[in-house]
Amino acid sequence: MDEATHGAPGAEDTGSLPFYHIEANSIPEAYYEALKVVHFQGHTMRTQYDRRDSNGEYIDPPGKDARVSIRIRDPFAQPRFPALSYCERGKYIAEFLGAKDHLVVPYKELLRRVRQNEEFEATEWPYCYHQRLTAYPRSDGTTIDQLELILDKLAKDNITRRAIATTRVPEIDLFMAADMPCLGEVQLRAIEDSSGRLLLNMHTNWRSRDLYKAWGDNLIGITNLQARLAARLAEKTGREVVPGPYSEAIGSLHIYGQDYASKGMNKFFERFPTCESFVKRARTSEALCDAEIIPQLEDLLKETTWRFPPEALELIRGLIEDYRSGRFIP
Repeated sequence: MDEATHGAPGAEDTGSLPFYHIEANSIPEAYYEALKVVHFQGHTMRTQYDRRDSNGEYIDPPGKDARVSIRIRDPFAQPRFPALSYCERGKYIAEFLGAKDHLVVPYKELLRRVRQNEEFEATEWPYCYHQRLTAYPRSDGTTIDQLELILDKLAKDNITRRAIATTRVPEIDLFMAADMPCLGEVQLRAIEDSSGRLLLNMHTNWRSRDLYKAWGDNLIGITNLQARLAARLAEKTGREVVPGPYSEAIGSLHIYGQDYASKGMNKFFERFPTCESFVKRARTSEALCDAEIIPQLEDLLKETTWRFPPEALELIRGLIEDYRSGRFIP
């Protein structure tokens, strides 16, 4: 990394994690600006995931880290899909909307395993974001659909500030050996515009985000949820409701040191010297729908690893039909 990578002279000696705010018009634009600020002005520091050799010496260089808040004026502006992606986005959208909630270990069994530091199989998960938001576990074995409840609050009183849902379960999360949910809270605000329609604004709080390999795909997933929540609120109110701006606050937005050489982050700004060059490589929702999303959802239906129950298969088929018919192409 060159000298500019390390930020301003003396920045590493302040003992303070830097904080930045980003305003952007679209997801690809926000992605580029976030990479730029964390790469050039983030704090250089180690992570718990840095690899070591047999002598205990670090193999990976340190990464970059910062606290960042981001506001995207129109998360559905086209082109919407960044050129940088490390997952099958169609399958990830299905997961974010609940297709794999059945993999989450039941609460009491999960509590026992976490306290005894037992490992999980690949098809046994301690949580899914959607599961925590729609089937939040209670100690008596029941669950709470937080998203439905906060939509009811908005339907009853669209100016409420109390439409907020959490993923946090401290008696589980704080004892997990490997990880806890990165997504912490989701807040919805329904703001009326001059034409009388409601714009569903979404704000999220995150403890940690892998900026280079995961942030863009995360944004596609959670704003798909935002669009569907807007449609659900429209059903509840009988009013026109559309997705509005999206914003988030991240306690640790980071680029792993190993991703510079192994994943190409060290060449990123050579490939994309300007924000415009990065946005130009992004893809539209319509183009990705046929090229990736529908084929990947169809492939997901055929996978046997996840043992999809009938309700999950129905959800995936519904997504395919929504995208194929053009009813839902965010």
